[in-house]
Amino acid sequence: MKKQLLIICSAVVMFSNFCLAQTYSQFIKSDTIAITSKIYQSERKIIVTKPLKTQSGSEENNSILYLDADDRNINGIILQSANNLMAYKEIPNSYLVGIIQEDRNKELVEKDKLLRFITEEVIPLLEKNYNISKRLTIAGHSFGAYFATYAFLKYNAVFNSCIAVSPAYWPNKEDVLVLMNEKINTVSGNFYLAVGDKRWDEISLRDYVFKAKNLLSKSKGTRLMFTDLKGFSHNATPGVGFGLGFNFIYDEWEWGNILDEQEIRLKSFPAFWGHLEIKADALYHLKRIPEAKTIFQEALKSIPQDKDLSEHEKNEITKRLNGKIRSCR
Repeated sequence: MKKQLLIICSAVVMFSNFCLAQTYSQFIKSDTIAITSKIYQSERKIIVTKPLKTQSGSEENNSILYLDADDRNINGIILQSANNLMAYKEIPNSYLVGIIQEDRNKELVEKDKLLRFITEEVIPLLEKNYNISKRLTIAGHSFGAYFATYAFLKYNAVFNSCIAVSPAYWPNKEDVLVLMNEKINTVSGNFYLAVGDKRWDEISLRDYVFKAKNLLSKSKGTRLMFTDLKGFSHNATPGVGFGLGFNFIYDEWEWGNILDEQEIRLKSFPAFWGHLEIKADALYHLKRIPEAKTIFQEALKSIPQDKDLSEHEKNEITKRLNGKIRSCR
């Protein structure tokens, strides 16, 4: 059966609540797309939310794929978090691709059939119709985070970044943790991991999450950030976890925008050590090390001119800048 593409979301449809993304400032609209799947032998649906601005020409567009797109709360949190961060250039303009599961627990826990659907049918469709990047960020909560972690480990060449909020790593005799231990020296990319500590649904996950944290921290190729969301229950963690995850995954990307911002501010305050230091930080992260060293040195020379600083503050800033200068090797 030939794969078919059908746009079924406009003003008012079955999934009209997802089309509220049209009101977000950084997105054009959300479309629910029906795919006639050979893998499932049935029609399956995904939600694609297109950013207001996309890359032009042959450049590939950044894409974030997430699970549980039929959950109105998850969908809204993802859209709002990405919208807010894109508005302030904290993350790149991105397509948001939501996967709708028909039998959530079965499909996410059994994993392989859904993963084949995504890699063999969804991603080729996205590459063809939206010119998305060859490498994606995958995000999920609970069983969705369990699946996202599995996808990151299994197809690391495709999913180079993962956001796992309150992941349930206990199913199938902890098989994802076993796979993580096997793959720990071969996977690479960014991994954001978060868990709360309120109510039993969340507390019961913590030991497994800390096992994952310990394993991932040993991976030389994986850049890990872990957040202990104390005071948050299982259903509350997505509200903060996804935003923190997006911010971490793309914080290296952000340095180009920070550099541009400091260049503008330095036109008004050319000798202010604070703007010079941040400019140098940006150059350092962008691997422009000699330039960074020069600007750090300029910042150091400008400290005595700041009459608002106490002697103690001047000493502390001088110490910090000297440390950064030494790191420019």
